[in-house]
Amino acid sequence: MKNFLPAVVRFVNACMLAILPKDKRVWGEALIAEQDEIDNGELLGWAVGGIVMSVRELLARVFDNRLGWVLGSVLGLGAALLDLRSTTRWPYAIVVCGIALLLTFVWPRWAWRWTLLAALVLPTFVVLSGDWGPYRVDQFDVFYGVVPAGVGTLLGLGLRKAVSLLRSTTNHGTVR
Repeated sequence: MKNFLPAVVRFVNACMLAILPKDKRVWGEALIAEQDEIDNGELLGWAVGGIVMSVRELLARVFDNRLGWVLGSVLGLGAALLDLRSTTRWPYAIVVCGIALLLTFVWPRWAWRWTLLAALVLPTFVVLSGDWGPYRVDQFDVFYGVVPAGVGTLLGLGLRKAVSLLRSTTNHGTVR
């Protein structure tokens, strides 16, 4: 076990550094440097503490925008209800794409979170409510919203970039 412990600690430390945002990576490096002075009995505890610190920091950044999460959840619920009552999947696909586009355009940082939010409201709703609607036959189909949400996220990022480029031009069309 003693020979195995340093390898486990190195792996946990590597995970911690991977999770930490770049501007907080110094915290993780300082924690790892402190581990040289700690006896083996507490070493794993320090490494796990670093993971806890990293996960808290990650969650704080992912969920930093309450308005975006509430708006996305409400719109996603509306899209889910639309899909469960519709005879075709196109309205849901278009609405989910639009939700992801809107959220990504307004809040582009960590855009992948809006893809997941827009796409996973329907599966969450059907599991919690038990109303599988047209998904009774093939329940895995509730996840098909990931593709249109991903497309919407990419469109939102592209639109945001295009608007940014247009804003950076002067009245004469030259780029600053």
